[in-house]
Amino acid sequence: MDTTDFDMYGGDLEAGSVLENIKESLKYKDAQSLKMFILERKLSDESIFYELAGELAKSLTEENSKNAPIFFEACERCMNYIVKRGNPKELIIALLEQMDTFKDDEKFKALLGYIQQTLMKLPSKRTESLEITLETVHAHVIELPTPADHQLEKDERKLLELDRDVRRITDVILAYLEFLQPFVKEVSLKNPDADREKGKKQIGMLMDRLLSMLDHPLMFLDLVFHHKQMEDQEKTYGRVCAEQLVELITELCPDLFKMLQNGQLPKKKKSTKKLKEPCKAEDDTSDEDTGTFRNVVEGDLVSEYSYACLSYLIFREDLAVDSIPFIYRHPHILQSTLHYILLLLKADHSLVKFKGVYLLQSLMGKIPVTTLSLNDLDNDKYKQVVDALIDIMIQNPVKELRQECVQLYRTFISMFCLPARYKIYEMVMNTCPHSGLIGYTIQLLKDQIDSVLKNKLDDRTFFGANLYKLLKIVAIVEEGATQDILQISDRVIALLNFLRYLLLRDPPGENVTKIWDFIGQIDKHFFEPLRLALDLSKGHYQLDLQDLKEGQKKDKGGNVDLGLTVGGVAMPRVPVNQQIQIVESALNTFDVIDSILCRITEITEMQRKTRK
Repeated sequence: MDTTDFDMYGGDLEAGSVLENIKESLKYKDAQSLKMFILERKLSDESIFYELAGELAKSLTEENSKNAPIFFEACERCMNYIVKRGNPKELIIALLEQMDTFKDDEKFKALLGYIQQTLMKLPSKRTESLEITLETVHAHVIELPTPADHQLEKDERKLLELDRDVRRITDVILAYLEFLQPFVKEVSLKNPDADREKGKKQIGMLMDRLLSMLDHPLMFLDLVFHHKQMEDQEKTYGRVCAEQLVELITELCPDLFKMLQNGQLPKKKKSTKKLKEPCKAEDDTSDEDTGTFRNVVEGDLVSEYSYACLSYLIFREDLAVDSIPFIYRHPHILQSTLHYILLLLKADHSLVKFKGVYLLQSLMGKIPVTTLSLNDLDNDKYKQVVDALIDIMIQNPVKELRQECVQLYRTFISMFCLPARYKIYEMVMNTCPHSGLIGYTIQLLKDQIDSVLKNKLDDRTFFGANLYKLLKIVAIVEEGATQDILQISDRVIALLNFLRYLLLRDPPGENVTKIWDFIGQIDKHFFEPLRLALDLSKGHYQLDLQDLKEGQKKDKGGNVDLGLTVGGVAMPRVPVNQQIQIVESALNTFDVIDSILCRITEITEMQRKTRK
């Protein structure tokens, strides 16, 4: 462009005319003339900067970033010029007006930088402007979608990074965290010049936003990374977000564990009710910084899920774990975290459940067996954890989750002393209707008694009347002769194996467990109705098998629908060969039960003859 062209648009133009020409350049995406009006001519009329900032912001869109990158870059340069030279009090309003959209992430990210620059130019008393800014900016984060629950397992979860919503979330969160950093540094614990008393409100506003992101959306991302196991793998963007976010939190809060404890209190009591003191080392008398942290979080943005996710990141992922004082004993940490563990375990999203499972797993791994007492079990949350684990074991569609909870169930019980374990077994047997879970619990009971007998322990919790009390709960045939034994086969097989073990391991001459004192009652109230129901179930399934085979002859290759039920469940419309296999499997199960039952009868008769 020659000099005459340049002068044609020159300094004699009035402000309104210049603004109109700039609008024309924006309308036609003319990067060259846009830069000329603003940059080359060094636009200095601040009276139009407010409107100009709004017009430029409208062009900082994802569409322009992709389809007109040269024009997009020109808009960025011009906006940067305006922000550096304009009145920050006016510009912050203009920029925030354009921020009020939840559809364009590119525009959101572009404006964040300019808003940050503008706020940093404001005088030291800018708390109100920062508060309005955070409300506006955080609204965009709140509107981010919750990623779909793909129910992926193990290495499959690496594919989550390809999910469009996940990519969008991490992209926005990383930009947002970068925006927050300078405001955190101003009041950071690491900043020797920070006046944290004067900056208390700023600390609270920042903590609200940081913690809020742990609930939505970061809680729904895969945040796992273990340095020893995954050192050859790159961290996911979700993990990077979590690390940066927790780092900022540690700069604002002197004691994360006390904050987590405070997070369980009703909001209206947070600032007035003194927290119960944790278990401390005997020589510890310090209470440094307690006054600083209590009012760190005051807003309504932070939910209990935020604290739950933070607990997971600290105690499972080892983020900021060094900020937890060593005065807290592991049982106390577990007890204080149970509330958050339950929130995670009871959530619908599988990735959130995984966080609860991993958090519980990590905390229990630091507690030796038999550490917790019967009094500890009075805490109802321990019982709720058992229920939550059982619910996942028997209902969750994700196999890995179910398997993890099976192992956790055993480990959880082992943390308690023997009397407390007895109470857990009794509770589960009385309340859980699932035959498979009861069968597994009976197996754990068998292992427990075997351990006591092998180690010749003096504890008699699982012997005598207590043992009989447990057996009476599970040694029943609820529907008598009409009971479909397949429905309760897992429980029955486990129980019969347990009784066979006891009768062989503890003969009448020793009778340490006192099993021989009540085997007659078990025979009368369990074995006899079981034999009758077993015979009827066998006959029923044999007839079903005969009907299937006859139907197969009449309708070769088709799906025979005879209205059969197996284990109380209607037989699906599958090829007849598969239906036959299902019924034959049921009959094999009956044979196993019959075999163990006969063996128990042989043992009892042989022992009676021996005693005579």
